[in-house]
Amino acid sequence: MNLIQGWKGFLLSVMSGAALVLAFAPFKFWFVAPLSLAAFFLLLLPVSAGAAAWRGYGFGLGLYGAGVSWVYVSLSTFGGMPLWMGSIAVLGFASLLAGFIAVMSYLVARLFPARSWYRFLVLPVIWIVFEWLKSWVLTGFPWLDIGYTVVDTWLAAWAPIGGIYLVSFLVAALAAALAASLLYRSRSAMLVLPMIVFASWLVNMVDWSEPSPYALKVGVIQANVSIDEKWEPDYRRAVIDNYRSVLRALKDQQKVDLVVLPETAIPMHLQYLDLGFWESLVPQGTAVLAGVIDTPSLLTEPSNFDESYNAAFFTCGQTEPLQVYRKRHLVPFGEYLPLRFLFQWVLDYLNLPMSDFSAWQGDQALSCGDQIKVGLSICYEDAFANEYRQSLGAATVLVNISEDAWFGDSFAPHQRLQMAQMRARELARPMVRSANSGPSAFIDYRGRIESISGQFAPATLVQYVQPQTGTTWFLRFGNWFVYVMLALLGVIGLRQWARRAS
Repeated sequence: MNLIQGWKGFLLSVMSGAALVLAFAPFKFWFVAPLSLAAFFLLLLPVSAGAAAWRGYGFGLGLYGAGVSWVYVSLSTFGGMPLWMGSIAVLGFASLLAGFIAVMSYLVARLFPARSWYRFLVLPVIWIVFEWLKSWVLTGFPWLDIGYTVVDTWLAAWAPIGGIYLVSFLVAALAAALAASLLYRSRSAMLVLPMIVFASWLVNMVDWSEPSPYALKVGVIQANVSIDEKWEPDYRRAVIDNYRSVLRALKDQQKVDLVVLPETAIPMHLQYLDLGFWESLVPQGTAVLAGVIDTPSLLTEPSNFDESYNAAFFTCGQTEPLQVYRKRHLVPFGEYLPLRFLFQWVLDYLNLPMSDFSAWQGDQALSCGDQIKVGLSICYEDAFANEYRQSLGAATVLVNISEDAWFGDSFAPHQRLQMAQMRARELARPMVRSANSGPSAFIDYRGRIESISGQFAPATLVQYVQPQTGTTWFLRFGNWFVYVMLALLGVIGLRQWARRAS
């Protein structure tokens, strides 16, 4: 490793980060995650703190430059951003995220001697803290957390206990053990692998929830409506008529209990929809959940769109009161503009539709009696595990509605589905996912995909869903594992500073 100096070390770090993308969906070569991380951990050994930060930046640049390159699709296809500007924006975004790994790498190299086995114990701990910080600093971007790579393996069995961060810790621990075994020829380090696998096998036998007395027959409609056309007045009627006919068919032929439509499925403001609309759209005796734009300010002033929410309506039938869920965690620069006084020009230039929403603050429970209790998330809200956990209440079924056409034929929709699997595993609840352009899916309470649609084609999925009750550790205590790691890291850091001072 001492022979790898200068730009060679940086280039290898970039390559290691880019290789890690192969562990995530749609590729799902999960074993690449510990291998890629182990290579990166070894690259941090023979260099100064400054060089370690540079290599950490390179690793992050490779990971996020390749892994979230789909940001360019939204900016160029729908925002009209030219190639050069979109490329700079993606590079800048990847650089910002890479900064977290750069700081982590600097601290590790600064506090712990290069050849100390102690470093390999600390690396998984500080990696988890980095992922946690990334989930909330500057509104948060919890994408490509390494725990998602193993959602289809026994390691995911730890998710109901400590959430995504405990799973990520185990992946990082495997990587650190592999790196230590290569460096020191240590058999004891290699024992970490079978120990983690065996413990995961045991934990995987535990069921954290119980089936409720009622099974629901659920339909998911994936209309594959064009984003460019759905808001056109001439096309709007055709969109609604299509949903109406599919809803009727699901009720009459499939006898479904609940139908889920995607994000902004109804291309109208909620305040413009009258009683006749509901009676013609919603079959009697069927619960319907669908995305819509909610603009309460229209009730007082017909042309006032200042208070708009990316929302969903939920109704138990024609004669039942309408329930409304409003999105709480908005996409910066996509659904709202942070620091408007600085960035108004960005919104004016991009001209993105639906890019100036308000965020809802209160609790929003959706239910139809005792049988249907929904924990809803819109778009990437389900990426924020702790926030989603706090919003569930008594929900027995998770639902995510999304409009993934914004990302085109990229990695993003597949990465988002992988996140939905982890939420189902953490909370021990089945997940129903309805995406306008796909993939839509049914996921069971152990995070396994039971059925899935293709992309960019209309589809209707129908399946029985078994609601689940009960409480996981993560559902009850949230990110407790992160707080333990923070405390541990604080103690270790203070000891190292004291040792250096003496």
